[in-house]
Amino acid sequence: MNKKGFTLIELLVVIAIIGILSSIAIVYLGDARNKANDAKVISNVATVSTQIEVNRAGNETIDAASIDAMITKLGTHPCSGTSYTYTHTADFSKVAVMAPLCLNAAQIWCADSDSFRGLSSGSTANSGVCNAPAAP
Repeated sequence: MNKKGFTLIELLVVIAIIGILSSIAIVYLGDARNKANDAKVISNVATVSTQIEVNRAGNETIDAASIDAMITKLGTHPCSGTSYTYTHTADFSKVAVMAPLCLNAAQIWCADSDSFRGLSSGSTANSGVCNAPAAP
């Protein structure tokens, strides 16, 4: 007798291989999603900082309400679901906008009115500038 078709063992082997490949793909897609969210965070922080400086150049009043309005337009942080944060000097002459990154929440991305854009060790309350992390 000449039967055509697959045996149960062959089908199980193929299903196992597909399962292994899909689990590997899911791990890499999760990492790619976090990298994309980090890019979004970096872009959002830079956008708010740039908009603050554009408003300042146009002689518009920079105050907590105007910064809050800009940050509200961004929505929540893509990983933590919280709002972006900022610090400022008493007269709003310096403003720093910051948010944690998704891949490593201990890393803070910061942009300030002194043209700093990068990782920060955090910011002192009301300093309005980013603190560059200490060299390793």
